[in-house]
Amino acid sequence: GAPLMNDEERLAMVKSCKFVDQVVPDCPYIMNKDYLDWVIREHNIDYVVHGDDPCIVDGKDVYATAKESGRFRTIPRTDGVSTTDIVGRMLLLTKEHHLHGGSENV
Repeated sequence: GAPLMNDEERLAMVKSCKFVDQVVPDCPYIMNKDYLDWVIREHNIDYVVHGDDPCIVDGKDVYATAKESGRFRTIPRTDGVSTTDIVGRMLLLTKEHHLHGGSENV
């Protein structure tokens, strides 16, 4: 489905990660070798990082160039956490879910 967060929200979330020094916005989803070499030099990048789920576009691995250069690392997905499930639970919520101690004054 569509992303739940816009780019600004995603950048803020990643920037707040403990081991992230810098986030480079507006990178192309598929980086060719020239772009990857440039962005590594320009921003002194150690790694291109993504979740461990496969990213295939038109039958090709989106991160093939980064993997070939030895600059790709994965972050494991969290078992039992599903964005689809979270959104589904949110859509089922009603005002009653926010009542404390059975109070009927909303």
